[in-house]
Amino acid sequence: MAKPSTPPIYTTPGDAALAFYQAFEARDVDAMMATWAEDEEIVCVHPGGVRMVGYAAVRAGWEQLFAGDTPLKFQLDEIVVIETVGLAMQSAVEHVAAGTDGGERGMALCTNVFLRTPSGWRMVMHHASPAPARSAAEPKGALH
Repeated sequence: MAKPSTPPIYTTPGDAALAFYQAFEARDVDAMMATWAEDEEIVCVHPGGVRMVGYAAVRAGWEQLFAGDTPLKFQLDEIVVIETVGLAMQSAVEHVAAGTDGGERGMALCTNVFLRTPSGWRMVMHHASPAPARSAAEPKGALH
């Protein structure tokens, strides 16, 4: 019988974010959940999806999302990071490419929140929403 592997220790929020998107592209639910805090207060919202709260619900949501076989690739743009001693927030535009042709299929606006735990940095919230279409004349980062 194989021994359970030791979860990775992410020494920075950026390391945890990178592992999150690598697990997403690999459709690896175990690697994905290794980026999350093992806590009942974690929250995940996929574009157009329901709010999932708690470790079991978040894991079930990723299992459902990874059930398909369409390859996904992510490119993050317009990244904003706020980091304190124990909490970090990343806001970005996710450019999502789906399928083997690698063409962009959509954009999402995401917020990822990371918490420093005894096991390193872990995600406690991922919220992604469909990005509205932007005209070429609209400046990036426009206010209300």
